[in-house]
This record gives sequence, C-alpha cells and structure tokens, in this order.
Amino acid sequence: MPQVSIHMCTYNRAHFIPQAIDSVLSQTFQDWELLILDDQSTDNSEEVISQYKDSRIRYIKNPENLGITKNRNKALSLSTGKYVAVLDSDDYWTDNTKLAKQVDFLNSHPDYTLVGTNMTIINENGLVIKKVNYPTHNFVLKNLLLLKNFFCHSTVLYRKQVVLDLGSYDESLPIWEDYDLWLKIGLKHKFANLDINGANYRQHASQSNTEKKIIGQQAQATIINRYKNSYNGYIFAKLIDTLRNKRT
Repeated sequence: MPQVSIHMCTYNRAHFIPQAIDSVLSQTFQDWELLILDDQSTDNSEEVISQYKDSRIRYIKNPENLGITKNRNKALSLSTGKYVAVLDSDDYWTDNTKLAKQVDFLNSHPDYTLVGTNMTIINENGLVIKKVNYPTHNFVLKNLLLLKNFFCHSTVLYRKQVVLDLGSYDESLPIWEDYDLWLKIGLKHKFANLDINGANYRQHASQSNTEKKIIGQQAQATIINRYKNSYNGYIFAKLIDTLRNKRT
C-alpha cells in the first residue's frame, strides 16, 4: 500500500487537469496513489486522463453526480494510504518537495494530524493575483481559525484514519466542507503549516457570482455557530461574517 493517497475530485476540468497531474508526477516523493474522481464530467476529461499510463493513477467516474462533498468522502472510502493529500483538478503543486516535506513532518510529529503550506492565488489564465502566507504554529492557528480558514485544501496532508474516525466531511455542507473539517480536527488534534509555497490555487470568475456567494455565506455562518463554544473569537468571527455579507 502507498503511504499517501492523493484525492483529485474533478468536474469538467479537462483543460486544467494535465497541469495538476503533472505536478503530482514531478514530486520527489513517489510512494503515492492518485485517485481521480470524475463527478460525471461532460467534457473530454476521461480522454485526457487516459493518456497517463501510470499504474498509480486510478480514474473513477461516478455513475451520477454526487456533488463535491460526497465525492470527497467517496475518495476517502477508496483510499489505501496512511495519509491523504488533496489536490483539486484546477490547482497544481508548485514545490516538487512538498509531499516529501509533509510526510516527513507527520512521520516525525505523531501528535499532529494535518499539515498544510502557503499558496499563491492565480486566475483562470494562470496569472498571479496574490501570494498567501499562513500562520505555521498550532497555538496560533487554533486561536485564529474561527476568524479565517488558514488551510488551503489543495495543500494539505492529513492522517486518513483520524479523519475517518471524526466522521469525514460533513455532507450537509455544499461548500466550506474543508473549513468545517479543519475545525473538527482542531478539537482534539494538532495541525501546522509549513513555510513553503506548496500550490497555486485557481480562482474562477464564477466563484464571485451572487448565488454562490450567498450559499458560501450561509455555510460559513453555520460553521461559525457550530464551533462558537470550542474556539476563541466567536464575536469577532460573527462581526466579520456580518460585514462580509453586507458587501455582497
């Protein structure tokens, strides 16, 4: 069994996914499996992915569209690795030592469950919007996490069994399922970020439409209320959420 199962959930990303897959293949750490879960794409994703002849790449096309959160949990159920890395199909890793450094961190820190990295936000054409650096230490992250999500999903590596024991991703959330999971992990376990730029995160124009913003705000409000008694900063988190909603 590989040490790392890499989850790549995708839907109609044929034009982006080769860059994502290539960034996995270029990693110095090679003890992995790549699970590509296609949520009923209608483009030529399957044809593009079939050109990769690496036996570690497993392509699974869902018989019906599950939505992102259920698709992530399906990937978890199919994983055989000790650790899980996430790489969404429109993002890509930028440091070819990323996995090696994260695996080494979790192997040498058995009391930690999750480790992420910094990231760069790019647009649909690959142009840099901004570089994002996150807090690195568990203490700081836990004291600020209710105010803001400090883990980019496409940079994280986590212990699979711990997440399974916690109940995996919450399928009642249509978005921000990763943020909810980090807060759930932080209730009992430690996490950290490495001070490296691990990935380019692609921001799409469609993410800023009003309907998606409203769905995101509702999900975020649910999450903040869910953990208000477990983390510091609830009042400030609600204030930030209220101000964000007014700008919509």
